Amino acid sequence: MKKIKVALAGQPNCGKSTIFNMVSGIEQHIANYPGVTVDKKVGFFKYEEYKVEMVDLPGTYSFSSYSLEERTAKEFIIDESPDIIVNVIDASNLKRNLYLTFQLLEIGIPVIVVLNMMDVAKRRGIEVDSKKIAFMLHCPVIEAIGSRGVGGEEVMKSIIATHENRENYEEFKINYEELEPHISLIEKEFEGTTSNLKKRWQAIKVLEGDTTIIERLKQNIPNIEETAKQEERIFHERYDRDFPSFLASVRYESADIICHKSLVEKNIKKETWTDKADKILLNRYLAIPILIFIMFLVYEISIVWGYKLTDYTWPLLAAIKNFVVDILPSADIIDVPMITDFGIWMVNSANALMNYIPIFFILFALIAIMEDVGYMPRMAFILDRVFRKFGLHGQSTLPLVLGGAMVGGCAVPGVMATKGIADERARMATILTVPYMNCLAKVPFYTLILGAFFKPDMALMMFFISTVTLFIALIVAKIFTSTILKTRETAPFLMELPPYHIPTFKGVIIRATQRVWVYIKKVVTIVLAVAIILFAMLQFPGLSVESQAKYDAQVETMLQKFDKKLETNSYYKEIDTREEVSSLLNYYDAYRAKRMVATSKESAKAVDEEYLERSAIYYKFLKPKSDKDAKTINKNLRKLSKERKRILRNVKNEKIENSLLGMTGKFVEPVTQYAGFDWKINVAFLSSFAARESAVATLGSIYENNKADGMRAEEAMALNSGYTPLHAIAIIIFMILTPPCIATMIVVKIQAGSYRWMIFAIFFPVILGIIISSLVFSLGSSYQWSGIEAMSYFYFTVVLLALILGLFPHRSKNWKGGIEIQNNNV
Repeated sequence: MKKIKVALAGQPNCGKSTIFNMVSGIEQHIANYPGVTVDKKVGFFKYEEYKVEMVDLPGTYSFSSYSLEERTAKEFIIDESPDIIVNVIDASNLKRNLYLTFQLLEIGIPVIVVLNMMDVAKRRGIEVDSKKIAFMLHCPVIEAIGSRGVGGEEVMKSIIATHENRENYEEFKINYEELEPHISLIEKEFEGTTSNLKKRWQAIKVLEGDTTIIERLKQNIPNIEETAKQEERIFHERYDRDFPSFLASVRYESADIICHKSLVEKNIKKETWTDKADKILLNRYLAIPILIFIMFLVYEISIVWGYKLTDYTWPLLAAIKNFVVDILPSADIIDVPMITDFGIWMVNSANALMNYIPIFFILFALIAIMEDVGYMPRMAFILDRVFRKFGLHGQSTLPLVLGGAMVGGCAVPGVMATKGIADERARMATILTVPYMNCLAKVPFYTLILGAFFKPDMALMMFFISTVTLFIALIVAKIFTSTILKTRETAPFLMELPPYHIPTFKGVIIRATQRVWVYIKKVVTIVLAVAIILFAMLQFPGLSVESQAKYDAQVETMLQKFDKKLETNSYYKEIDTREEVSSLLNYYDAYRAKRMVATSKESAKAVDEEYLERSAIYYKFLKPKSDKDAKTINKNLRKLSKERKRILRNVKNEKIENSLLGMTGKFVEPVTQYAGFDWKINVAFLSSFAARESAVATLGSIYENNKADGMRAEEAMALNSGYTPLHAIAIIIFMILTPPCIATMIVVKIQAGSYRWMIFAIFFPVILGIIISSLVFSLGSSYQWSGIEAMSYFYFTVVLLALILGLFPHRSKNWKGGIEIQNNNV
């Protein structure tokens, strides 16, 4: 079967993804372009005797080198040499879209133009003559309505016809008038070189200052950049213009000519629905409150409602865990086989991540809806003025909110959402600051600490915690973009406000599914690999011989008591050996675990039938009914199970203290003691690196021995930890400043494209957290601050520092020929 490689190109908000989904269907693959973090979507479909591979290039306004997306799209065209370029255009905004079309046509690869959103153009009173456009552009032009599936067949036919007639493809050429002599001179520099790219296009890109093309040409023509600069000096002296701006003006003039000849606008002065909506959504007084409300709604639907969905998905994950436990070797009282311990650890690690998939799916679906509707660029427009003072970007808004700027987000989708930031410096700053937000996993930890030490002031303390993180992120971003990220490239922020559109259900579902799959494939698999390392660190070197003997003695005592109480029982012969008691305990605990995740009467009945079939005798002890001896065994069995769990918890606690992770906690104690931390809180923080909830679980486990009287975890911690409210403030500050879980750090690596940035994102916050928490604890100890006083001083110092840094102008790298595109309707 013959193959055709097609590149799908277009500006943002032109409906390119809709066309891609319409043509390629569900047979899609999503990955990253090699060496970069921009999404690469590939779709496959068969038509007649051809197999078509369609690559969806990143949305880009031009083929310059102002952003990562633009460079990636251009490098794909250069390196992969597609057979055809399908250029999707917003028919309701033809003039703006033609700027990219001209650059694509000049490459020399056959181009098919798809006039998408013809229905939107019609509603706005715009009549488009596609035949005239095809005549002037010397290429096929297809009318389409991607949201309704209109035009898909025509696009396929045009791809085949263009490929079969590529020898007769008519070259497109714009007359750049005064620039033509300089283009010809640069073209002569290419004599003797071989390339599949049009020499004229390469010459134009050199004069435009395109670094990607210039760096490639330097290998064969070392002086090409100097020649171009010399020509620019001559041109500037003669016409007082530079090349990029002159090229842009000619292209816009050419686009204007095509629009005048092929468009008829009947309602040019009529106010559109977009105009009416933006009068409210972009109102200087209403914009921020509306934005906050929308973000709160996104949070409420995805995090709160999505979390409720986990009530239905968790039983499925628990069932998987129970299935794994069933096939693993059983424990002998407290002697758990290493393979069983490891298997349960790995399942628990996977389930902890997989349980959030409903939240992520809803979150990504809502993001896709906001993108398709057209609100995302408006969100960036609203907040850009504030953020750019700190080196961030208007498009940093969504990642920070998703990360937990409003408390309760998740840093994983927050960091993943930075893909859409065109400004490389702002993108990296956002990646490094999202982890400072308050993810959902931190909330239980804060609740534990506040409940233990600040119960009367929980509301005030939570306000301090939830708002100070954003100010910290702004400060850190300002520092990074002024120092280590100073040389990173910036890009002009294109304030394009597209018309509002109704999203398609299919498009939203496909994009949400693709993003969730990326999360599963690239994060969960890596996290499970890391979980193996953490398991080893918690298991080794294990219990000492003396400790093992102590716990064995406790087991013997426990079994002897159980045996003594039941030696006159009529069922005694069924449980008169250690092996039989161990088998009964495993049977009892497994039954209870499965019944706890049974979500209906039918499933509960199925569990009962399964365990009745396994052992009719043991089942009597679970459901004794009127059998007095069975009831006696049931009563003592419950006590035995509870005692075994107590011993297992003690074994686990001792293993933690003596493990490599525990020893690491003691090792760093000489440093952390200045913040008031002992080895116990160190171990809690170290374990929280796998998942933030682990900090709560670890602290609860450490102080669990003190809860025999039914005390709550926070009460036990307040009573037995030896910490004061000042200690608690230092702990909270450290949690605020330190990086989140390993899953987020892996995503930082994926998005930043470097392990060095991941390591930096781990150690910089840790060092900063130790310094700041030690400073607050030391000052508080010296001046005898209360916990509230210490937190207040810290909070207002951070806010004041952010305000001061915001007053200093942020210098950005100037871009020659930068273009700001605006929607004429706004």
